[in-house]
Amino acid sequence: VREVVQGLRDAGAAAVTIHGRTADARYSKSADWEIIRQVVEDGAACGSDVPIIGNGDILTHYEAKERIERSGVSAVMVGRGALIKPWIFQEFKSGVAWEPTVEEQIAVYRRLACYMKEHFGDDARGRAKSWRFLPWHFDFLLRYQPLPEDLYGARSLEQPLMQTRMPALDGAAPLERLLTNSNPDVHELLAAMLWESASDADAVRALRSFSEGDVFEALERGASADTEASEVLELSNIPGGGRGSSSEMQKEKRVQRRRREPTPVRTAEEIAQIRAERAVKREQTGAT
Repeated sequence: VREVVQGLRDAGAAAVTIHGRTADARYSKSADWEIIRQVVEDGAACGSDVPIIGNGDILTHYEAKERIERSGVSAVMVGRGALIKPWIFQEFKSGVAWEPTVEEQIAVYRRLACYMKEHFGDDARGRAKSWRFLPWHFDFLLRYQPLPEDLYGARSLEQPLMQTRMPALDGAAPLERLLTNSNPDVHELLAAMLWESASDADAVRALRSFSEGDVFEALERGASADTEASEVLELSNIPGGGRGSSSEMQKEKRVQRRRREPTPVRTAEEIAQIRAERAVKREQTGAT
């Protein structure tokens, strides 16, 4: 790395960004900020003014500050941290953590959907293009939880918080559980509700209603083999599966999700009507 960066300096690079990990290791280990520090020292020793930008495992404003002070980089770059907390740049600027309420989180997520509408178009084609990204983004957004410096600052010095397994939140309300659910089917529905909401308040109402309903309860149970749960899933226009699926199946579903057209979400009234019609048929045929 040090030799490559020196070659870039000699070639006239305006700046160099270093992601402190290898392609082989990927995210199995913490980013190596020691090598980044060494590159900065090399530049100082040879009188280079080429800025070095460090990247890797930054999730909070206090981790960014510590990395800059420890390594001497001119700036930091974030990837996953911004996917998990789109407001991370606001925290960098203010030096203060923003701990949004669940309603404020939903407003941020809806803004993301609105940006995609503006960029790709608010029609079927634009929605199809957005669906390559919007449901997928919840794989990152679901990982957000407050990490106040007084509780996590010391721990972040031992191991990056990005690489630290956090305990599950106990006693979370249904809406909070919805936003931290890892089921790709849930992400499909979240994306659809955000896309179709006319306002932030409308989005909060839709998501809260869904989080307290039968569909989400069935998805949380992962009980797709159960007759009632299967019917609920079918009526929601989403495939079976859930927490009971293997990790490989979940990965495959994510790949398929990014390839297929988004499906509409039936309203509560439509679901109730279909259920009523099915109940009548069961009564007529004597089925249970």
